[in-house]
Amino acid sequence: MQQPSSTAWKSRLSIPSYRIGEAASYAKVSTQTVAAWHKSQSKLAKSVLGERTNGKGLSFLQLIEVAVVAEMRRSGVKLSEIKQARDYLVEKTGLDFPFAQLKFKTDGADILGEVEGPLGETLTDRLLAFNHRGQLVWSEFLSSRLKTFNYDESGSVRTWKVAGEDKEIEIDPTLAFGAPQVDGVKTSLIKTRFSIGEEVDEISEDYAITNEQVIEALLFEGLDRSNPRISRWLN
Repeated sequence: MQQPSSTAWKSRLSIPSYRIGEAASYAKVSTQTVAAWHKSQSKLAKSVLGERTNGKGLSFLQLIEVAVVAEMRRSGVKLSEIKQARDYLVEKTGLDFPFAQLKFKTDGADILGEVEGPLGETLTDRLLAFNHRGQLVWSEFLSSRLKTFNYDESGSVRTWKVAGEDKEIEIDPTLAFGAPQVDGVKTSLIKTRFSIGEEVDEISEDYAITNEQVIEALLFEGLDRSNPRISRWLN
């Protein structure tokens, strides 16, 4: 039986779709770092993230886990604490990709998750420190450090603002086959059109997007602000 279109995209979440180099570029870490996070350091030790199949890319869920770990590391959380938190969550929830399937916060020291009250309500004044095996900590004055991730009702990451919270470029498994896009238009396609000589306003008109979105896509794809064909559109 054909899967309903409203849920068909979920079947693509576990399909290897992103090369290691792409994942590293999006998460702003090295390819060696991404590979190391998925590889056991010894026969007795587990990897920080779930091991991947050699020669295959990363799925959307694996990509998001890489991005979440990268944000946690930039927030100052130790790699050993991240591994401890993930191991605890796999054990307690049975989820294969908990960093992509649960909503998190971090204060730079601990990895925190929301706490449910006795009636299933979210207790907004406290969080669980998953890297301390569920020890309760108070969360007053804590703010999310993972604002680029948008979550659905279940707590799973739904989209990732891969260029930053204030940018419109997203990775969305329901659009553009999961490639970085702006309003459904792949950023790589915008770059290709620009590279063969089309101007910013021509591209924006063809795709019914703004000039600002075209520029944002070009900068995300690595074009330099000093490029005279780009700089004249910048304020």
